[in-house]
Amino acid sequence: MLPRTLCLLNTRIEGDRILPRYLGERDHGWLGALLDEHARFVGLRRSELHSRLSEPLPVAAPKNKLRMAARVLDRLTAGRIEAAVSPELVRSSLFRTAAATDEARKKTLERVAGELGSSARALESALFADLRSERRVAALSDDYSPSRLAVEVNSALVAGLLARATRVRIRLRGNTRALVRQARLRGLICVVLGDTTSVVLDISGPFTLFRHTGVYGRALAALVPRLSGCDGFELVASCILSRAKRVSTVVVRSGDPIAASSELGPFDSRVEARFAADFARAAPDWDLIREPAPFATAGGLLFPDFELVRRGDPAHRWLLEIAGFWTRDYLDRRLEQLRTANVERWIVCVDEHKRCGREQAPKSKQLLCYRRRIDPAAVLALIDG
Repeated sequence: MLPRTLCLLNTRIEGDRILPRYLGERDHGWLGALLDEHARFVGLRRSELHSRLSEPLPVAAPKNKLRMAARVLDRLTAGRIEAAVSPELVRSSLFRTAAATDEARKKTLERVAGELGSSARALESALFADLRSERRVAALSDDYSPSRLAVEVNSALVAGLLARATRVRIRLRGNTRALVRQARLRGLICVVLGDTTSVVLDISGPFTLFRHTGVYGRALAALVPRLSGCDGFELVASCILSRAKRVSTVVVRSGDPIAASSELGPFDSRVEARFAADFARAAPDWDLIREPAPFATAGGLLFPDFELVRRGDPAHRWLLEIAGFWTRDYLDRRLEQLRTANVERWIVCVDEHKRCGREQAPKSKQLLCYRRRIDPAAVLALIDG
């Protein structure tokens, strides 16, 4: 995630609007030079590449945009650990031996190397090989281009702004399924209005939460690459960039140069995949239907993850939703939405580890709290109760 300072340096403020300074074709020249420098350092320590990039490129580059692009490139090529022996094992063995003896450093290295079946030189090289600065620069794909890096940087800038949002509203038109699925996959606290062709997502921003703000910010940022997959979109976010806590608005629309990403897999999360497998074993007389149709209520669209149907009795159906991040207020509103719509056969499963507020979950016969894994027996107990 881009730090606040880089977000500020690569935007301009006009009144209460935040205008991102996107990278475009005019930046492709110096971006190409940056990629060339990166290619020269593949396999070397990241600290060596960082040292080189502290000096000017062969072509002129805007200082703030270069800093942002270098950070994004660093993230894209996270690097690999090169060590003959596990760095953690080397450290623990050396420190344990050093604490038990008064031997000189060289002697200690040789002793531990003999114990681990390696050499003193290999141990010394592995000692801190897992530090970010000591990892080796990884290669990009052969077809990676300046234009592709530009849209990656632009997406990172928008994501950095969203990580500092109090509220986000996204209007979508056409091919909205992937974006809505991504919002649900990431467990965002949101209300969905509209239908399958035209949707509005009203999403709580990280700056309104008490817990998990960093994790939630990254989850919200994950929406950015999927915006371009819709036929049309408009994202409006209220963000706090200044230390004075002033709220400004950023608008991102169709046609803005941000990246697109691929379609999701058949399950939105490991929790769903595990529940599907566990429920199939525990309840062989029930059918589990993946992603039934959205349920329309006056308060917006509801998206159950599963429909549970008792085999031989198709009228006996329950809908099950796996919630993501949550606050007490969010769950209260969801339960009120179900009550108002007179939806009784609906179970909301809530991960206790994803609580973002101070208060505990409300008590309700439609609410099932779990930790990491949903117990099919608990689901069946709610149904039969």
